[in-house]
Amino acid sequence: PIKSTQTRKAMTNDTCFIPFCSPKGEALVKGTNIKYKADPDASIELFKLLKRFEQTGKTLVYSFKMVAEDGTMMLVGKDDPAFTVTIKNKEGFRACMSLHELLIVEAFMDENIDIDGDLIKATVCFQDLFSDQNFILKNWRIIKPLLIGREKCNPEWIAKHYDSNNLQLLAIENSYDTYTQGMYESDDECMDTAAERKLAFAFEHLKLKTGDTVLDIGSGWGGMIRYCADRGVKPTGITLSKHQKKYVDELIEKRAYDAEVLYQDFFTYCPEKKYDAVSLMGVIEDLSDYKRVMLKLPDLVKPGGRVYLDFANDSVNFASTRSFITKYIWPGTFRLVYMPEFIDAIRQSKLEIIGIYDDRHNYHLWAKKCYEKIQLNKEEFVSKSSEYLYRMFLTLYAGTSAAFIKPDYQCGASRVVLELPLDRNEILFK
Repeated sequence: PIKSTQTRKAMTNDTCFIPFCSPKGEALVKGTNIKYKADPDASIELFKLLKRFEQTGKTLVYSFKMVAEDGTMMLVGKDDPAFTVTIKNKEGFRACMSLHELLIVEAFMDENIDIDGDLIKATVCFQDLFSDQNFILKNWRIIKPLLIGREKCNPEWIAKHYDSNNLQLLAIENSYDTYTQGMYESDDECMDTAAERKLAFAFEHLKLKTGDTVLDIGSGWGGMIRYCADRGVKPTGITLSKHQKKYVDELIEKRAYDAEVLYQDFFTYCPEKKYDAVSLMGVIEDLSDYKRVMLKLPDLVKPGGRVYLDFANDSVNFASTRSFITKYIWPGTFRLVYMPEFIDAIRQSKLEIIGIYDDRHNYHLWAKKCYEKIQLNKEEFVSKSSEYLYRMFLTLYAGTSAAFIKPDYQCGASRVVLELPLDRNEILFK
């Protein structure tokens, strides 16, 4: 039986779904597997949203609760809700009705909607449901560097996320302050242990020893720099983040390291001497021009030296770079690594592949732990910034974690070790 006035209105409004109720008060949205259970006086807005979900023809992975501006609720799905979406005003409702990913994320950051509970599951649930079409935004990031030059764009692009007064330190491990995935032996292992294991892996596979030199490209908050300096290796870091450079300069001075960090673009860096090894942790996604990178690296590393990279990758070129990422986090030509193009660039260079290692689950765990830690540090984070930035970073880590557990396995992650072979004269001489 239809009891409420608002629900009866829903039956006569052709923009709303007409609910077919079962004896238990549940209903099945026609044409999909979406079940729902609503309050007797549920807001008409909830039925409008349910109709929009139905129109996509997509299956929702998790059950969730929707709360309208008037406080009435609807459970979508048949299981216990994994999260709750609360629509706080008309702007929030319009964003949800758009089913446009960027508009909904912006509504969340602007506090027009709240998402309580598991934001990672919410991302998995909604990412395929929402549209992410932004023709101008996604094409301008490719056109701009062609018009004015990549080197002029890079400082602004890097500063967008990394000149954030080091807020990221409230989300990551603080033994080395690494901002890339660690290597986890179990899901409950702490970030610090996993980070040190990854740094040890890189150090070992680069064949570094006391007295060697290493170039750390995109040196971040100095994780690889301090690991190497503590072991008698002289590191040089290059970065386009002024905040990170200041942080690492102070670290080097405090610990009296034989190390340096330069404010320097990778593509224009021309050192006087080559290095024994080169490290790029979480950097190739920003550099993105694989052929140009692979042609540049032999100018930086000695013959017989090695290059270490780790990164997130994608089975479809440019597909996983969401509009939210381009607009708010990593603008410009940032993209997850497209492996066929990446491997082809290596084959056309002087470098050889020593090994490729899977890091997909490690990346998921790292982002998930960042998501959990930033919530623990919310009060401090907001006091140093704002609720708006807190929600932005929370969305970043939840969305990143979700990308690596989606059942289509479109996103992955890798560690790669390359080597510049000794030339023939050196081989004969030895």
